[in-house]
Amino acid sequence: MITIAKAVAFMLLLYFGMSLCVGILAGGGGYAATSLTADIDADDNTLPVVSTSGFLDSADYIEFSDGEKVLYDSITNTSFEDCTRGYEGTMPEVHPEGTMVYTTSANTINNAIGFNIAATVDTMGLWSIITVPFNFFIKTMPRLLLMPYQLFRGDLMIVAVVLVLIQVAIVITIAISFIGARRV
Repeated sequence: MITIAKAVAFMLLLYFGMSLCVGILAGGGGYAATSLTADIDADDNTLPVVSTSGFLDSADYIEFSDGEKVLYDSITNTSFEDCTRGYEGTMPEVHPEGTMVYTTSANTINNAIGFNIAATVDTMGLWSIITVPFNFFIKTMPRLLLMPYQLFRGDLMIVAVVLVLIQVAIVITIAISFIGARRV
């Protein structure tokens, strides 16, 4: 039997797990994120940002929160320089000040879980305790169950392993909750 205490404990555990993901996506655990400090046009090849801390110094890819990919050749403390916009078949677009810019790894996680967890927590604040688990069950669980894990190769293999472990843990947790632990 599922008790309120078990449900609350599960929701808090899920919230803290997703909060860890937010820290990673915000640049606290190996991924880097920043935001534009000015509006940019589709043909701009210098992107002014709050900070490039955590991004590679030489040629690498970045991605805007809407999916446009950019290849940059170099960085300063506050900009990406000599950018090739609309990389890998994406379209160069106009972006307003404040648009989030991530390493491509951050958007890989957002795409895998089905929603932008960092943006959800940033915009919802304390309400994210409710919205993050809701999004997890509505958007992430179906993706986990139907995900083609053979697509994860090389450096992304760790993502596949983590997702499989999360899936197994959730199924076990749900099974235990429905079966109920019997006290002797």
